[in-house]
Amino acid sequence: MSISLEEIYNNTKEKYQLKLLTGTNGLTKEFTWVQLCEDIGNCDFFRGHELVISTGLASMQENWLQDFITELIRHRVCGLILNTGKYIRPGDISPEIIALCKEKHFPLFTMPWKIHIADIMQDYCSRLLHAQEQESCLENLLLGLLSGGSQGERCTQELAARGLLSLPFQLVVLPLAVDKLDNNQEQLIRLACKRRLNHFTKFYSILCHARQILLVFGQPPADIHNCIIELTQQLPADCLTGNIGLSQLYDNLALLPTALKEARASAAVARLQQAVILSFPELGPYRLLFMSEQHQLLQQMHNEKLQPLIDYDQTHQSQLLPTLRAYLFHNSSLQETARLTFTHRNTIGYRLRKIKELIACDLDSSEVRFSYMLAFYIADYLALMADDSPQSLY
Repeated sequence: MSISLEEIYNNTKEKYQLKLLTGTNGLTKEFTWVQLCEDIGNCDFFRGHELVISTGLASMQENWLQDFITELIRHRVCGLILNTGKYIRPGDISPEIIALCKEKHFPLFTMPWKIHIADIMQDYCSRLLHAQEQESCLENLLLGLLSGGSQGERCTQELAARGLLSLPFQLVVLPLAVDKLDNNQEQLIRLACKRRLNHFTKFYSILCHARQILLVFGQPPADIHNCIIELTQQLPADCLTGNIGLSQLYDNLALLPTALKEARASAAVARLQQAVILSFPELGPYRLLFMSEQHQLLQQMHNEKLQPLIDYDQTHQSQLLPTLRAYLFHNSSLQETARLTFTHRNTIGYRLRKIKELIACDLDSSEVRFSYMLAFYIADYLALMADDSPQSLY
């Protein structure tokens, strides 16, 4: 579907005698098509992310080239190849033009007149179609791997045959804030992700799966948290929830389904805790809950511990449940519990006595405190699994 300018430049600069004049920082951009354009009036037809070739055939005024490049940048074109020698001379590329392209990170190339434009366009379009085929194939294999069963086994074998199975990776989940992306939104997100990922890794895949963007991040860097935050700052904020989940590091793509469970769990807990990004190892006890298949047992443990307090609060419009939570998760401190719940210390003492009466347990026992803290973790987990909006942790 797209290729980075850096890749196409490195692979063809000798063949087509390309020279990069400026805009090095923009080489990580991906281009989706190559197009010949001579008339500045045709810039409105660009959709964005094209690589443009021009001979300057229609240049009729002194500042034509600078105005042309300004329009290309405004229409989000990725870069420009000037076919120099007949209509455009090296002296026409002024220091002001070089400065503009450098400031805007807009790659500007030259190519001698003797190179046939038809040849380079045919070559680049062929490379783009091949890249699209390879990219789609990899995405389908990874999605098939996530589906499991016989299809997952077949995809595992195919990835192994391609030499891609035993690669270190981490999975990043970016939950969507919309039910479905339209084509323009999806392309914008894909291209923005590719540009940033090109800085960090040579192997990655971008998947749209169940209202989430999945980034399969091959050979991730040590500072992957910062890399991902940097990446999301380039994405349309209205499309994403802003809570990112990250799996553990794995060394085999066959474990992608497990990585997906971990990354989704991390994103869910990030939403619960109002965090920007969490990785699975940071989830603490939630890790056990999200990896458990004993949903019925967890519900039973929750009900045994917390249901009496839930029922009492509903009947008496009281606040025993949040009081107990604040008390347990803040070192059994009456003062801190009073501060967090905006309640007088004496009222907290009364509530705790009532709680002890209802649960018939001594909260001074570490074993009892642990069992109730676990019940609150389970409550969060069950709410997240039900796609509720639970209160944030105290």
